[in-house]
Amino acid sequence: MAIVKFSTLLLLFTISQYCVADVLRTARQQGPASIFTLGNGEQCQGSDRSTGGVCLLRNQCNTQGGKAIGYCGVFGTCCSLNACDIRTNTKVAVFINPPLDKESSGLECSYNIEIANNNVCQMRIDFETFNLAPPTTVEPVENVTQRPGYMCKNDIFRVSNLHGNSESLPSLCGDNSGQHMYVRVNASINDRSVRMDFKLADRISQPNLPQATWKIKVTQLECFNTLGKYRDGILDAITAALPATPFTTTADRDEYLIAPPGCLQYYPDRAGFFESFNYNRGAGPYIANMAYATCFKRSSDVCGIKLTAASFNMAYHDDSNLYVDTDCKANPFVQGQPQSEDYIFIPEAQTADGLRGSKFCGNSAADAIIASTPPGPLYVYFHSDNLVTKDVPEAGYRFSYNVLNNCYVK
Repeated sequence: MAIVKFSTLLLLFTISQYCVADVLRTARQQGPASIFTLGNGEQCQGSDRSTGGVCLLRNQCNTQGGKAIGYCGVFGTCCSLNACDIRTNTKVAVFINPPLDKESSGLECSYNIEIANNNVCQMRIDFETFNLAPPTTVEPVENVTQRPGYMCKNDIFRVSNLHGNSESLPSLCGDNSGQHMYVRVNASINDRSVRMDFKLADRISQPNLPQATWKIKVTQLECFNTLGKYRDGILDAITAALPATPFTTTADRDEYLIAPPGCLQYYPDRAGFFESFNYNRGAGPYIANMAYATCFKRSSDVCGIKLTAASFNMAYHDDSNLYVDTDCKANPFVQGQPQSEDYIFIPEAQTADGLRGSKFCGNSAADAIIASTPPGPLYVYFHSDNLVTKDVPEAGYRFSYNVLNNCYVK
């Protein structure tokens, strides 16, 4: 009888906390925030309703080098991390460029994101705003048809896993607002922090370079652990309103965003857009020496994906055919010669007019509807070399996509 009474009281206490939390929760704080999650690291807005930050306790904000721009929850401070050399371990962190002018250019700015708990398996880095100097190559030389590819030489953004990530993460520059990337982490092997570095060129000696700006959201994503699988029913209702413990996890909320292994980018929605880095509204150019996979969610009812190019303009190896497969990659017997090997690989691809191929380059995907129906994961793979050919544009691509549950191209 005592156990029944205790359970009833505990359930009533839990329900009352939900009600109190709902009353105290502001419109900009919908979601997991409650009176128990003080400084929960979720996104918030400052008092001006336009500047974004993360919800932290005031001492957390000060410790991480942030600036209080408003309030959130009951005791939380909306904290803007618009400084350099910041260290944080919040689930969500938003980093904004410090005030920059010609006198402060030539800046090196670093952010260290430490793993919040052992359930964290990935970090998703969203470039809400990302404008750096574009990639560059050497000036054309008369009678020389080829030169090195477009590289990040003035402004450079790098992500590194401080404990030896085996995956190669590309350096970025140019216009990448709206893009994102994933970083894999593993706390069980002391893989406990990720570092983001900006290195900016001096604007005094190069006044024509654009001003650098960024706003980057980093979200720590949790995978299910053994205990997480048992959070259901009344235990879930009770623990969801309590402070974080080894029995509570946000893995159920994060599962939608968890990327398959080997994917630099991941789009879990059933429809959307994706584009090459520094697509720059079709002006490009894409960055040299890239090699990465962009992946899409494949649920049980999905048989493939439909891709429609809003723009597609890449270099090519040979123009004697239709800019597919062997036209996009040099034969191994002649690899010693400088020849373009830029392409996007789309497995088991077929266009609406019947063209089949896997590697697309030149303008082969322009104005085409492409269905990809592989037996395994849904992905495309982008490869760029370190070579620019005279009069051959390298603007890049932008696709719309829709996952298919009927794999007949219309």
